[in-house]
Amino acid sequence: MEANNQIDDIREQLIEARKQVNAGELFQSLSGRLESLVVSVKRETTATAVQLPDDNDGIRDLLTQLNNQLRDESLDTVSDQQVLQLVRHIGSPDPNIRDKGIYFLFNDLIQQHLLSNQQMTMIVRYLTSDTVLFAHVLEPENDAVYQRAFAVLLLSVIMYADRADYHFLDQELVNQVVNQLALYMVLEADTRGFIKTNGWAHAFTHIGNLLDELSEREYLTRADKLFLMAIIIERYKTLAGPLIFGEPQRLASYLARLTNKNQLYADYLLKQLKHWRQELVVVQQQESESSWNRIYNRGRLIESMIVRHDFSDAIMQYLRSVIDFLA
Repeated sequence: MEANNQIDDIREQLIEARKQVNAGELFQSLSGRLESLVVSVKRETTATAVQLPDDNDGIRDLLTQLNNQLRDESLDTVSDQQVLQLVRHIGSPDPNIRDKGIYFLFNDLIQQHLLSNQQMTMIVRYLTSDTVLFAHVLEPENDAVYQRAFAVLLLSVIMYADRADYHFLDQELVNQVVNQLALYMVLEADTRGFIKTNGWAHAFTHIGNLLDELSEREYLTRADKLFLMAIIIERYKTLAGPLIFGEPQRLASYLARLTNKNQLYADYLLKQLKHWRQELVVVQQQESESSWNRIYNRGRLIESMIVRHDFSDAIMQYLRSVIDFLA
């Protein structure tokens, strides 16, 4: 209950900050406010049991059935019950169900327009629910990360489908995605990429996917796009675990795409990069595993940005000037 209260409190603070950014009342002090919020998160010291989906409930047979019907072009519709059974298994620790099964299948179903707008709406509401997106998120590393991370990944696919073809999302649902993603970025701390036999978690790569997709939405305000970028910058800076499975490259791609859309984003990013370098002096003095992870995470992001060669001249000039400062 205490964890839920904290999550609700952070949610309210983020929603208020988003409103103020959109009203032009919060800009100069945005990074400081978000930094304070990120570092204020109190995490649990012990993990509780994660209720995983029952992979013996017929999900494998359903995946086989639907994939066979897709192959022989006999699949016309998917029932609501089947859709719900599929999404309830995105938290499976079995990559053949979660990743190669459900994720791949949803891509095919969406591409072939086999899901109705009502079903797509149902999926978005499910994926953005607190019980899915924030399950065990404040606890030490746990198996609920598969559900959290793949909810974000599926959301990025659905947001793309809506923008490119489906056009089913109303402003209320878009706002829900933005608010829940903002909160998720602040709360998520699991930086694991590929996990032994369970396959990909990759939460921060999936965050990059959804951020990238939201940056392409024509009717999302510049203030909202700036707000989301500001959050991922502050969260990235404070992550205690290493990002070594392509996350820096994915986020560099997102930052390049966004900052090339408007000078506002480029100016903000450049300002934060300069401030980040100043903060490293304090971080280096801490001499801990988490502090060195923060230093190397920054180095990997800077390197990923440099090799792209598609940031503004001002940002590229700054990046080249700090090469010698990389860890």
